[in-house]
Amino acid sequence: MRFLFSVCVFFNAFWGQSQLGGDATFRFLELSSSPRALALADPVTIDDSDISTALNNPALIRSTHGGQVMVTYEPYFDGIHRGGGAYTYTLNRKTALAFDVNYINYGTFSGADAFGNSTSDFGGNEVAIGIGSSYYMLAANLHVGGRFRYIRSTLESYSSSGLSGDIGLYYAPIGSSWRFGLVYQHLGKQLTAYQDIIEALPANLTFGFSNALKYLPLRWHVSFHHLNKWPLLFENPEEAITSLNGDNTQQTAGIIKKLLRHGSFGVELFPEGLFSIRLGYHVQRAAELRILDVRNFSGMSLGIGIQMRRLRFQLAHARYNVAGNRTFIGLTLEPKP
Repeated sequence: MRFLFSVCVFFNAFWGQSQLGGDATFRFLELSSSPRALALADPVTIDDSDISTALNNPALIRSTHGGQVMVTYEPYFDGIHRGGGAYTYTLNRKTALAFDVNYINYGTFSGADAFGNSTSDFGGNEVAIGIGSSYYMLAANLHVGGRFRYIRSTLESYSSSGLSGDIGLYYAPIGSSWRFGLVYQHLGKQLTAYQDIIEALPANLTFGFSNALKYLPLRWHVSFHHLNKWPLLFENPEEAITSLNGDNTQQTAGIIKKLLRHGSFGVELFPEGLFSIRLGYHVQRAAELRILDVRNFSGMSLGIGIQMRRLRFQLAHARYNVAGNRTFIGLTLEPKP
């Protein structure tokens, strides 16, 4: 029963990462940190006055975020709920500390023994508590940041803990609208195992860049995730070519197709306005969750952002497949001027 529970949790919570599943623990760390990130397919190059932008890349933590409080909530798949919060404290004109917490609750499961007899109900949840900051190198116009997290997981009667860290770089050339980001996330170790096997954390090396159009209030983002795991591409036998005599030939992917499987793309209209519109596309999600010959727009995501005086509202919706989609909401409260 405990083994079935572990399988159930995995497929309910993380089937969107199918080709990455099974090789690491604490997979909830890879879920989008904010509605804006989900809508834009998780870029690492958004640099503005909203603390939510710094959760994907600790190099983007700014003193201008000081005093901001952010809360998020998402009704995930099949009775699973997740959310989080963040707070920024300004130390001085150049430095701030960002505190964040993320949790996921898997709901309640009906217990049964090996013979199918009902036992007591049980549940599962995971939480990560983090602190991060950044340092600005004026001469190079380069930001360097880091985040440290403590992780705790409880699944039925099993529990586990771990430590993880993120390292980020952000470069904004002077006089240019180009932005570049490099982040290595979830580096660390499982301190205590569920049973006897210590598992790896879901490390993710991401490189991204973005640019703003000159005559239109629009910024586009391109990111390449999981560059530390090559390739992500899975050769689907259902897409093999069948000849007239019945022989199947599996198509092989080239370097470009393999690289694109790591890619995600986002555009934001009016990124600095009181109202913004966001659109994203996650190539891996689209390829792995689509159903052949069925159009469902898997991999697409969209969202909006609204600035209301001291309150920022974010909403994102991501298309997965015919089995279900995601809607993520967030609020950021800014301090009084």
